[in-house]
Amino acid sequence: MRPFRPSRCAVLALIAAAALAAAETSEASARMQVEIDAAAGSAAAAAPDPRLNEHMMGLAAEMSDQLTDIMASLQHGSDSARDAAVARLGQLSIATAEAGREQARMFRSAVVVGGALPELVSMLGSEQTRRQALAAEAIHTLAIDDPTSDADNFHSLEICQSGAVAPLVAMLSSTDEAAQAAATGALSCLAENPVCQQMIAGAGALAPLMKLTQYGSDMGKLSAMGALDVLTVNNPLVQQELLTAGAPKLLSGLESMGAQLLREQAGSFGARLRDEKAAAAAPKLDEAAHVRAARDTRIKYDGLRQRAVRMMQGWGDERSTHRSGR
Repeated sequence: MRPFRPSRCAVLALIAAAALAAAETSEASARMQVEIDAAAGSAAAAAPDPRLNEHMMGLAAEMSDQLTDIMASLQHGSDSARDAAVARLGQLSIATAEAGREQARMFRSAVVVGGALPELVSMLGSEQTRRQALAAEAIHTLAIDDPTSDADNFHSLEICQSGAVAPLVAMLSSTDEAAQAAATGALSCLAENPVCQQMIAGAGALAPLMKLTQYGSDMGKLSAMGALDVLTVNNPLVQQELLTAGAPKLLSGLESMGAQLLREQAGSFGARLRDEKAAAAAPKLDEAAHVRAARDTRIKYDGLRQRAVRMMQGWGDERSTHRSGR
């Protein structure tokens, strides 16, 4: 199936629909107008063909209708309708990210000012772990920025300031593995933002992430280790806290047993943690460099997990691990 790739005009229609449907305060209206003006300026500068064909008009209408329906379901629908709306929101988030940085940024802006974040945060606190996981996965897709650009999409901070951090950290201690995994993925992505990184560490994420690194499944251990690694980027205080909590000993244990990918990553992460002199001498990164370094760290672990998935024989088959190594 051909991936959805909206034009600038489609995105403009999407933003306008979100503004009409959900900008309930003067601040939200003002912010939305800024987004519309910026999008219009970008479209004018690109000199698009004024004869937008019927197909693209249909795509614009489809995107507008979907976001309007999603917001209506989130705010007024039944539990099942809200679940379906969150799943659709995540799918649209991925589709716009694949379409390009402008579409991704403008879609996320429309979602933020349209009032979706409070609804997602509310669902993170649900008693239904499946609903929690759906909301965390949607937050994860919204927080992902453009890997081809040094500019962070700035929506991670919006998400963190909306109150998402505390319930996501609480989900790390869930008895449901899917909820744990969804929360770990969302927090890893949010932590690329320097302010979010501080908020996540301050909310007590280190202890449950260390517990998952020790007692989770092998895939869960790798994901939790990745979140901890992102939290240490450009942050000597987090590194010191992990040293005090005994993270090097934990990582040394993982380095001596288990699957090869897990052993290798535990060894390299543990070596960086123990090198306090290098950490103390490292220059403080500015915000753009922090985002870039944290993103690179997160993407590295994403790649490792993808390699693990491709190992059809499972984590424990070392021969499969060697065959799949790149």
